[in-house]
Formats: sequence, C-alpha cells, structure tokens
Amino acid sequence: MDDREFDDALGALRADRRHGAAELARRALAILQMSAENSPAVDPDAFRAMTAARVRALMAARPSMAAIGNLLAEWTGFLDEAPVHGLEALRAAAAECASNLIAQSREASVQVADHAARLIGTGKTVLTHSRSSTVLLTCDRLKDADLRMIITESQPLNEGHAVAAQLSDWGVPATLITEAQIGLAMANADLALVGADTVRADGSVINKAGTSLVAYAARQHGKPFYVCCESFKRAAQDAPPPELEEMEPAELGAPGWPGVTVHNTYFDITPPSLVTAWITEGGVFTEFPLGSPRV
Repeated sequence: MDDREFDDALGALRADRRHGAAELARRALAILQMSAENSPAVDPDAFRAMTAARVRALMAARPSMAAIGNLLAEWTGFLDEAPVHGLEALRAAAAECASNLIAQSREASVQVADHAARLIGTGKTVLTHSRSSTVLLTCDRLKDADLRMIITESQPLNEGHAVAAQLSDWGVPATLITEAQIGLAMANADLALVGADTVRADGSVINKAGTSLVAYAARQHGKPFYVCCESFKRAAQDAPPPELEEMEPAELGAPGWPGVTVHNTYFDITPPSLVTAWITEGGVFTEFPLGSPRV
C-alpha cells in the first residue's frame, strides 16, 4: 500500500457516515494489515516509522470513536514489542496481529449481542437510533422472537433507512420515525437500545447526535435505556475531553442564508445517570465503573 493508496483509504474512513465505531475500527485495522503486507518500506526501521505515522493519521481521522484509538494502540503495542528480526518477519507479525484483533473485535460484538438478546427477551418493542452493527446483531438474534422495532431516521444522511431495510429483509415489523417523534414514540416502546461510539471513564456515552434525546425520553416514560458497548470502546481514565466531530453543513441541505450559521455536530453525550445498563461482552452492568454483571 503506497502513500496514495493509504491516503485514499484514510479519506474513505474519515468520510464514512454509514458505519459505526466497531466497524470503522476494524476497517482501520484492515488498512494497517494491507499496509504491513504491501508497504514500500525497505528495512525494519523504515517500516516502523511508516506504520507509526499511519497509525497517528488513522487515530486522528475519527476522534469521537475510542474504538479506533484503543485497537490501534493495542496493535502498536504489539508491534513495539514484537520479538522478530528482519523486514519480512515484521511484516508478517504486524499483519497477523491486525487480523487477530479484527477477529477479537467481531467476537466481542457477537457476545454483546448475545447478552443483549437474552436481556430483552421475546415479544418486545425496541426503539433505536442511528445504525449500530451490534444492535443489528441483537435484532438478528431476536428476529424470530416477536421483535418489533421503532427506528429513527437518524438525520443527516438517514442512517436509520439502512436499519429499516435490513429489518424488512428479515421480516421484522418496524416503524420509521423522525427524531422529532422520539418523545411520542417512546410511549409505545418497551425499551431503548443504542450502540456507542465511545463510553467515557464516567460511563457517559458518545453516540450519534440525538441519542441523548432518546435517553431523556426513555427516562420520562419510565422505559429502560440500554447501551451496547464492547469494552474496546471505553475511553481511558486520563483521556482528554471528547472532540465531537463537526461535519459538513451542506449535509443539512439548508440554503446559504446571510447571517445564518449551520451546525452539523454528529455526536452528543448522554450522561450515565440516564443509562439503565451498559451491555458489554462481559455481561449486563447496571452501575459504572462496571461492577458485577447481571448475566
């Protein structure tokens, strides 16, 4: 993977609005795997310098997503300590580590979905916001358990449409709503289930803007608000204040009115006091820091 190919892959990762943090973290690892296998480096020192620069660029691409930084930091730690000599051995070890971390990430998502499905049980109406691959995995497990879904459009770019299309393919009854209807629709839901781009050290949740509105509506209606959060999405205790990514104003489709400023902040922060439980690969936790799981 030469510099142009890497820049193209980095740009695609930075521009991706359709996939969640877990999927994009795995994509970043796949980029590093391809980079390790096909980099133009001619010796181990050049290889390490190139990969370090590429890791920094990938980490900076999506600052609201701790999963990318955490998994890439683990990959970097392995590479720094890899007991191998010679360029080809280093390439092979780096590529294998990236592949293993991708597999571990996928397995963690599967385990989260298993715990979430057991917690939700049969015959439930679930409201969700944005497109979370882990929420979709949970729906897959419950699609024959009389599951009904309420899906927000998740503007801008309507990520909820992809969720609705998948549920339609599975034959799961679903209702698509605008974010403006969250307060109304929550009355008809049994619970809310969302993913997370980052879980901060205090248990607060960074996710697609509008997630906090779902949480407040759930609290108002006395409904559980559950968060699917694989452990690699947790920010470190000493992590800097979160950077909530600001995307192109043009995505909102507003004309350029003089004197009008358009904001398109993609993420918001839901306080831990509104979270009923955090569901990780380790189980269902009702307090933060995570104590003993319920399941």
